[in-house]
Amino acid sequence: MYRLAVCDDERATLEELCALCDQILTQAEVEHEIVPFSSAQDLSAALSAGRERFDLLCLDICMDGKTGMELAHELRARDDQISILFVSGSDDYLREGYSVRPIQYLSKPIQREELERALRGDLKLNHSPRVVTFRQRHRTFALPIADILYVESRDHGICLHLAREDRTFPISLTEAERILPQDQFCRCHNSFLVNMAAITEISRSYVTLCGDRAIPIGRRYYEQAQSRFIRYLNENS
Repeated sequence: MYRLAVCDDERATLEELCALCDQILTQAEVEHEIVPFSSAQDLSAALSAGRERFDLLCLDICMDGKTGMELAHELRARDDQISILFVSGSDDYLREGYSVRPIQYLSKPIQREELERALRGDLKLNHSPRVVTFRQRHRTFALPIADILYVESRDHGICLHLAREDRTFPISLTEAERILPQDQFCRCHNSFLVNMAAITEISRSYVTLCGDRAIPIGRRYYEQAQSRFIRYLNENS
């Protein structure tokens, strides 16, 4: 689960940021939790006590009491590599802000498109799985996601079609769909799940993959697969 802390001492801005982050991550089908904080002191105390673990801190720089910038310096001083996203109504802290290696610096009022790019960038760079694990009896296999071209339902199990070989596992295609990252794999047929990174073309009848492989596309899956593939290309171009 992707966990965010949003910290701003202005209630309206805090509520708006939480709502925007929730909309963006829900639309991206990312399982997430967002925890609001109205002061850097409260967030710092939660982090120091080990009560909370977050993947990203969305910090207002200028706040009463401890500032977001001061909290960021404290975290980096103890070598905490947590992702930090700064928001501010002023550019005065721009130079100092980059010394603590934030993923982005956004100016108020926050634009949804800019916030979405920042969140998706952090997810892709720091939180996207590069391998997935599948079990077969008493053995566990770790497979690079990039090597999986497509998944086929076969003989009460699945066949993973990899770049150089095929592997079978005794699970359903629905279970494989849960294991694989939803922002990279999509269902194109009752019996097929495809890695969108491997697609070169989608037609009404077939999905063509790199190496001139082709798999069928179901009529009821065509529009959804086409839409998800276009979104994938836009997000990864």
